[in-house]
Formats: sequence, structure tokens, C-alpha cells
Amino acid sequence: MLTREENELLSRVGAGTPMGELMRRYWIPVNYTWEAEPDGQPIRVRILGEDLLAWRDTNGTPAFTQERCPHRGAGLYFGRNEEHGLRCAYHGWKFDVDGNCIEMPNEPTSSNFKNKLKITSYKGTDFGGITWAYMGPDQENPPGVPQFEWGLVPEEQRRHNRRFIYQCNWMQGLEGELDSTHLFFLHSRLHPEDDPKYGSYHPEHSATFHMQKTDYGLLYGAARPESDGSSYWRTTHFLFPFYGMFPGSDNGVPLSIYVPIDDEYTMHFGLQWHPTKAVKGSKWPSQDLADEPGVLVDGSGPLKPEQKGTFFPNWWSAVGPETDFHMNLEAKKTRNFTGIPAIRLQDAALEWSMGPIMDRTKEHLGTADAVIIRARRQILAAARALEEDGTPPPGSENPELYKVRSCTSFVAPGEDWQEALGDWHYARTTEYPVGPDSQGVPRGNR
Repeated sequence: MLTREENELLSRVGAGTPMGELMRRYWIPVNYTWEAEPDGQPIRVRILGEDLLAWRDTNGTPAFTQERCPHRGAGLYFGRNEEHGLRCAYHGWKFDVDGNCIEMPNEPTSSNFKNKLKITSYKGTDFGGITWAYMGPDQENPPGVPQFEWGLVPEEQRRHNRRFIYQCNWMQGLEGELDSTHLFFLHSRLHPEDDPKYGSYHPEHSATFHMQKTDYGLLYGAARPESDGSSYWRTTHFLFPFYGMFPGSDNGVPLSIYVPIDDEYTMHFGLQWHPTKAVKGSKWPSQDLADEPGVLVDGSGPLKPEQKGTFFPNWWSAVGPETDFHMNLEAKKTRNFTGIPAIRLQDAALEWSMGPIMDRTKEHLGTADAVIIRARRQILAAARALEEDGTPPPGSENPELYKVRSCTSFVAPGEDWQEALGDWHYARTTEYPVGPDSQGVPRGNR
């Protein structure tokens, strides 16, 4: 349980808030690289409570610029992106990707007024199929983009498999990602003998948690005993400020990202990659749901048509509270725990149901919530340290720390889990740590 003050500190991300200032020390994933074209129409986005325009200039350089012209407050969205700048449609004032006013055609040619004017425009860069924004104080010398392995492998070895807007605070999404015991409830099939396409299964619902604080956040393993004395492990990384790398497999390593749009909305990205093999499926999010009730997909389902006039207009889910998240009652009776047709929609349904900002003063946490408690403490401590003495938050100045992996595996009796899995966790090998499995259960059934 948090105090009301702690809950506010954790949840609020606007400019000037401790958490907002912490977030602004990191590069932030915003759009896919293909969404904004050189000299193309700007895109409305909102990040950390700031309304911005995502665009590329003639050279393809990305930028994230304040939405309104400083002249008389007209929307730059209606302007022209041309010849290395964004021109306001009202009076022709033009700004480059650094926010400099480069033309002021309605002023006399003798005027030097444009040289005195600069607007908010944040650095952008492309990495791994995503365009990132840096909203921190040092725009001239930003830190490096986090070197996630998925941004370093060839394109065919990564898959951006989901993206949609969560209608709740960012921390609710991240906490769900760090919660290992909900897997065999929320995402489970009802009958262990059924096909894994209906959900996960393991006979042991509880787990023993092993946690290690890292320079980028937290690594933890959830262990469940096997009949031969070995243990079944699911390992997860929390990486500052909003990444959850939940347990992967030899088919690929997954990552979930929870970017705060503002205090009550979150952009969720999901992707997976493999260090050596091409990944299966479409390389960009699909809106498809399975035809058969009870079968779960790993995407986020159908999206609404373009929502003109609002931020991220193409990424609003058509599946939400107003449709009960497409819950199928027959599938709920016969196939899986919820009857909701996608794993991420199952997560969203429960996390959105907590309200726009969860009141954590009313919760009752147990031993199974140890990782969530630890992650909250680390995040709160980092925000306070930055506010009080300027201590850079974890990983913000060390992009190389983000080259890590998670896994699902088995560890032999008496073997240390970090020794058994460490080479894979820290990308020192490309050989997946299969481990013993005396039950002979196919990995997909877990």
C-alpha cells in the first residue's frame, strides 16, 4: 500500500512533477518510423502531458514540436511541411526541427524579430523501427538511445506485434507486466489437456520470487517446483522507466512498453525479437482476432477508424469497456478464464477496470506482489534522488545496459538460476537455455 502522496508522485508525469522530470531524462518511443514522411503531414501526439506534432523535414530528420504557433496560437497541424521547415498556415512563420524561426514573411525584411524567437521542439531519432523523442533539458547533447537488442538485429528478426492506447495510468500497465502470478489465472485455459491456443497452464499457481536490483532496474525469476526436483523458471526484467520484458522462449524475446501519454492515458507497444532467427508473423500490428471463440491472439485486436482531431488518431482500440472487451461467455465457460479474445485485451480489461488512476491507498498486497512493491520503491527513490540532488535515474546515461533478454526455462536441482540463465539474460550467448524437463511437457503448454 502506498500513501496518497506516494501514489500521486508515482502517477503524475506532467512537466515539473518529479516523475515527469524523471521520464524526460530518457529517450521515449513515440511512433513507428513509417508514420511520418519527409515533407509530409504532421501527426498529433501527446507525450507526458505535452501536445506535440511529430514530423520529418525535407531531409527526413524527425522532430517533436509544440502544437501551436507562438505568434497568435494557431495550430501548426494545419500548416505546411516544406523546404526544411514547418510553416504556419496563418501568417507563414516557419520553424526548423530545432525550433528556430527561419522565416517570418509577414514582417519587414529589415526586421530581425525571427532571430529572437525559438519554440519548443524536441530531438527525434529512429531506432529499431520506432521514432523516439528526447524531451530532456540537454537538447544539444542528449544521451544515447537505449541499445535494445531488437533495434540491433536485422528487420526480419523483430516483430512489432501490437500497439494501442490504454485508458489508464502508465503504472497500471507496467505493474501488470511485472506480475508473474496472474498468468495462470487471467491468461489460462480451463482444461490442461486442451490446445495452448486457448491459454497457458501450469498446475502450480503460486511461485517463489528471486529478485536482483540492476543498474537498469530489476531482474527477477519466478520459480515453480517440478516433480523431479528441478524448477520451472520464468524470468522478467523491469527496465527504467516503463519497460517490462516478460518471459520469452526460443521462439523470441518479448517486450512491453508503457509510454505515458498523460496521467490517464498510456501508449502500449509490444514487440518480440530473436537474436539469430527470423520471427514468424506480420512485422507490424495486425487487427485480426481468431474466428474460433476461445482462441487467443497476441495482437491487440481491431482499432477504430482514424480519430481526427485528437492525439495518436490511428491507435484507439475498438475493443474496450463499451464492448466488454469482446468477452465471449461461451468461451468463458468452456475454453479459457475470461472469454476475452486476446492476451493484451485481457490485461487491458483488468487494468482499465481499476480506474484512470488506481487508488493504491486502498489495496491489500500479499507476498506474490513482492516484485511490484520493489519496482515501486525503486521508481519512487529514483524520482526523489533526481529532484533532491540531480542524481541521473538508472540507465538514463548508459544505453548499453538495455541489451538484455528474458526466458522461460528449467533449472536442474541445486543449480543457481543466475548461473544457468545469465549468459542468455545478458546476451553473451545465442544458445537458448532449455534446461532439463523430465515431464516432457512441450514448452508451448506452459
